[in-house]
Amino acid sequence: MSRQLGWPTAPPPPRPLGHGDPAETGPYRLEGVLGAGGMGRVYLGRTPAGSAVAVKVVHREYAGDASFRKRFEQEVAAARRVQGLYTVPVVDADLQADEPWLATAYVPGPSLQQAVADGEPLSVDATLGLTARVAEALQSIHAAGVIHRDLKPSNIILTGDGPKVIDFGIARAADVTSVTATGMRTGTPAYMAPEYIRGQSVTEAGDVFALGGVAHFAATGRLPFGGGADHGVIYRVLEHAPDLDGCPEPVRGIAARCLEKDPAKRPTPAEVIELCRRVSEAGAADAAEIADAHTRTAVSLSGSEPVTPGAPGSPNAPGTPDAVTRTARSPRGSGPAVPVPPPAPAVDDPARGTPSGADTSANPPVPGPLTAPAAGLPLVLSGIGIFVLAIILIAVYLPDSAPDRGPDYPYRSYLPTTSIGPTGKSREAQGMAFSPDGKTLATGSDEGKVRLWDVASRKPKATFIQRDSVGNGGFANRSVAFSPNGKLLAATNMTGWVTLWDVATHRQIRFLHSGGESVAFSPDGKLFATGSEGDAVFLWDTNGRGDEPVAYFDPGTTVRDVAFSPDGRTLASAGDDSGSNLTPKHAALLWDVAGRDPEPYGQGDPRATLSTVQGVLSVAFSPDGKTLATGGSDDDVRLWDVAAGRRTATLSDYYQAVVEDLAFSPDGKTLAAPGGNGLMLWNVADRKPRAILSTGAQGADNAIQDVAFSPDGRLVAGNDSKSRTVRLWKTPK
Repeated sequence: MSRQLGWPTAPPPPRPLGHGDPAETGPYRLEGVLGAGGMGRVYLGRTPAGSAVAVKVVHREYAGDASFRKRFEQEVAAARRVQGLYTVPVVDADLQADEPWLATAYVPGPSLQQAVADGEPLSVDATLGLTARVAEALQSIHAAGVIHRDLKPSNIILTGDGPKVIDFGIARAADVTSVTATGMRTGTPAYMAPEYIRGQSVTEAGDVFALGGVAHFAATGRLPFGGGADHGVIYRVLEHAPDLDGCPEPVRGIAARCLEKDPAKRPTPAEVIELCRRVSEAGAADAAEIADAHTRTAVSLSGSEPVTPGAPGSPNAPGTPDAVTRTARSPRGSGPAVPVPPPAPAVDDPARGTPSGADTSANPPVPGPLTAPAAGLPLVLSGIGIFVLAIILIAVYLPDSAPDRGPDYPYRSYLPTTSIGPTGKSREAQGMAFSPDGKTLATGSDEGKVRLWDVASRKPKATFIQRDSVGNGGFANRSVAFSPNGKLLAATNMTGWVTLWDVATHRQIRFLHSGGESVAFSPDGKLFATGSEGDAVFLWDTNGRGDEPVAYFDPGTTVRDVAFSPDGRTLASAGDDSGSNLTPKHAALLWDVAGRDPEPYGQGDPRATLSTVQGVLSVAFSPDGKTLATGGSDDDVRLWDVAAGRRTATLSDYYQAVVEDLAFSPDGKTLAAPGGNGLMLWNVADRKPRAILSTGAQGADNAIQDVAFSPDGRLVAGNDSKSRTVRLWKTPK
């Protein structure tokens, strides 16, 4: 820990070179792997004289792409012009090699991302010092005519001499025409400015927007626009005010100014430096003044309040009726909303079903009209995926005079039987699972706390707190799972931590620092699998105690979800390549895990690649193991023949939503996936929708992030991110 600067400086050890890694590149001897990204890998290298350098090597398959090589050449030319106290110089490069590479000075130290994930957020003073120095780095970058375009915590290395801004892997010289003919946009959604997402002119103010996100993350360990799937983050960046709850003043005020939607309202790097200096020297009164200014800004940007369970127009409070029917009509209709009949008598037991007196002439609620944007707003598709087009056209740019396209569907809409929660303070927490006996429901939270709920009484039973080996925690959960015998509970979080608890004793029995964001147990419970944003799928021995996986697979894309086949011989991974700088390779992959040679990092090719046009966010096997269902950012569900490796059906419906999770009923006859403001139930046999399980809230599309059937199939649970509760519906007959 640097006592003067207030952050850790001990560098993490490089990973050993693995199969396929070169022993040398150019004149440099390679000693280990420092990291990997969309375009290549970064190695710790040594010059002939023994000096350390960081060598970035482009993947061979990408180097043959003329547009990519051109972009890489621009990157090197831009990076050579940047000189500053808080930037890292390029010392060598070979752009004509079969695998082009560049070498920079090696900066020993953890990234800001690693430091916060492995430890804790920085103090206010340390955050102010970091923010001012990174702003100074931006001054150096901008002075060279360069815009970084991918400033984020993982691109900031903490040293005793201050932070060092690295990786101009997507930075482009401001005086060079961007390579946009391919429709690619580069960057990390959580830190991308709104104007950059929309394809408008990008200036130095875009880097200041990212700096605001960096400052908030440094002080809290959280993202100002939440986490989760990229499409959701993009929508919040465009449409929502930043969520700066928990960010201490005066960092909060500075971050708010940097995160203004209008680039003209953001401070310059020089003004950020001056602001940090002033508030560092000021007292509490000035900090409070900044907080007040931020509050006024946030209120002016936010146009809605969260839905409160039990309020008018929202789902009923626990114990109230579960089915209300509506008249079928298009959600785009401009006429008045169809009135909802009064509720029937209350149902206390969530498994008892709809009261016999309830009206059953059902149908989906009618969302409000959409507003058209100013004419001629430019849109450039990005390297984060084609789903940007869907979000912009459907959620933002569709005129409210659009024709009524919704057909009259015969299926019914059901309101929840009951609710469990609230499950946390944030809308970004994910993860939900029934215990094997169906009596308990586990839910993740934004605080790193996994809660167990008694399904019958809807009351909390226990809370498990996810902590590392030195007691740090507090990061939002992403996935939870029970072992098949119900004795173990696993959870992941946004930093990639994986934790196992003994359910009976509540004792944390295992902690893995870098396992992934999704988790699943094998049917026999001997293994569990995790998928990560670091382009990796890991297999772990459930009874193991070390940090080494049984096997490691390299899908080459971010892994959003993992699932074992019922016989345990196949593992499916959901691949979302939206963050790639190249043409994305979205696919669900099927891996053979039967009799795998238990060698750490033993890689093998998938036995089947199920390619899609847009990112795959979720996977689920049918109970007989013959069918794999995949869901993605294009709102469609696809069914695949596992043996043949081919698509057999695409389930698409007007009310369908982004499919971040899906689940088969235990009998395999029904498939549940997010739809409208709740869940869509599909009949697997005829592949037609049979019902909508609605949260009841108007204007709450994409509300459900997670879905699960109870083991007996009588209940369907959905994690409602809008109300921060779990909705329970009786499965319609």
